[in-house]
Amino acid sequence: MKILINCLSSVSGGAVSYLCNLAPLLAARFQNAADGHELKFLAHESQSVLLPSTQKEQLVLIQGARPAGWRRIVWERRNMARIARELESDVLFTPYQIGPKAPGVKQVLMLRNMEPFRFMNYRYSFRQGLRNRALRRQSAKALREADRIIAVSDYARNCLIEELGVDANRVRRIYHGRDASFAPDDAAQEHDGKALKDIGVNREFILTCGSLLPYRRCEDVIAAYGRLTGPSDSELQLVIAGAGIDQRYGRLIEQTIQASPARERILAAGHVSREIMAALYRRCRVCVIATEIEACPNIAIEAMASGCAIVSTDRPPLPEIFQDCTLECRARDIDGLAERMRRCIENEALSNDLRKRARDRAAAFSWEKCADETYSALVDWRGN
Repeated sequence: MKILINCLSSVSGGAVSYLCNLAPLLAARFQNAADGHELKFLAHESQSVLLPSTQKEQLVLIQGARPAGWRRIVWERRNMARIARELESDVLFTPYQIGPKAPGVKQVLMLRNMEPFRFMNYRYSFRQGLRNRALRRQSAKALREADRIIAVSDYARNCLIEELGVDANRVRRIYHGRDASFAPDDAAQEHDGKALKDIGVNREFILTCGSLLPYRRCEDVIAAYGRLTGPSDSELQLVIAGAGIDQRYGRLIEQTIQASPARERILAAGHVSREIMAALYRRCRVCVIATEIEACPNIAIEAMASGCAIVSTDRPPLPEIFQDCTLECRARDIDGLAERMRRCIENEALSNDLRKRARDRAAAFSWEKCADETYSALVDWRGN
């Protein structure tokens, strides 16, 4: 069986992380298998750096201008059937929820973005709202027509089955893995301190992170931080790591910071490097994750793997991903969020216990396991 993975949609954030971590392991899995299955990656030449461990014969690189956004989708519809036919592909896997079909080729998609299905209850800019409406319509159509779908959590799986009417036999739940670069490292303390100082972190801090989008509820974290009034609270910064493309929400966050009684201690760090992000996880007193729409959030797995003391909300799939390793509160309960942040800060025994539980829970997420299960999803079509 010949498998073609269409990597053209892997352009930023979690999609790039998924490809970087999974591709080398999946390539090795196919190379070492004795069943004769073959794997190829279709990518733009600019993406070749994301596939450093694969053999050249497994790469099919597109030259020239890189199609992006809707232009990419149009390009795929015009060209993918021809490419799949020329490569004699039996299975076409696009690790996204919209992907091209090719006659006579099994199509595998992935539900990894719940935003188009849940964004209606949030205030987006006109442009982003329009984009999400289009994505919802196109995603629902593509997912219903796919031969198989990889859901990255039970929550995403239930959405496919209960809301979109997808046959449960066509869905495989496969969690993302744990990136080894996010881990506790006491020896890196001096290096971390210098790196964080360079971006404006000059004292102990609370961390919240992720792309700044309305469903991430960063304003709730800012509001809860402003209600911390204990004697040691004035020594703590709030660091917000992440950037966003929704201008309306960006203005709301700026206004919320300016209105906070603790605004002088709030650092909006914007997008930071992987190295800085790892240091932020390792050194924060508390990591607060208040997001309300996720499929399998990388920030949750990264925070657990880094041994953070985590405060989270109760919106799925967070309880599924975290299980019992966080202090959980109701979404949008500002007082509850502040109270749990305060408990983590003031109770060292509780904080240490949460850190241990986070590390233990993170061990359940493995890119090796993800690669093995993805291999099975791509090559095993018995009964389907």
